[in-house]
Amino acid sequence: MMSARPRVISVRHGGIRPAGSWLYVWIDTADGSIAYVGATGFDPELRAYLHLTSQNPDHGRVRATVPDYEKRDFDVLSFELAEDVPRDQAKKLLIARLGEERHIETEDVGIEAVRSVIDPIVDAVEGYIGALRSVRPCPVAGNR
Repeated sequence: MMSARPRVISVRHGGIRPAGSWLYVWIDTADGSIAYVGATGFDPELRAYLHLTSQNPDHGRVRATVPDYEKRDFDVLSFELAEDVPRDQAKKLLIARLGEERHIETEDVGIEAVRSVIDPIVDAVEGYIGALRSVRPCPVAGNR
């Protein structure tokens, strides 16, 4: 069913004014590894497109930093943030929680509210990776 409510994209003085706030995680579908974690004010599909196509390494970060990105398959999980959640702090905590720095304290990145937002995102990402790996088990050394 079509919505009669338009989505307004604000263009002011030659630039687009982002209207959202998102965190996103690039997961390699072959092994469930996390290839990239990002944050954006733009639509996550647009951001993913720019990551793959932009020659500018500030926009095409996956293209610039992920080896053999064009030969790999990814699922990009995106999570919308509320307006009052500081995107940069949320991204920093998400990267820490998904990586080796699980001990990081919320005070290290700012406000306690960020943790309550990140915990369910971490659970969702880990659940997705677990489901991916159960469908496509990773090869064990010697059993290839």
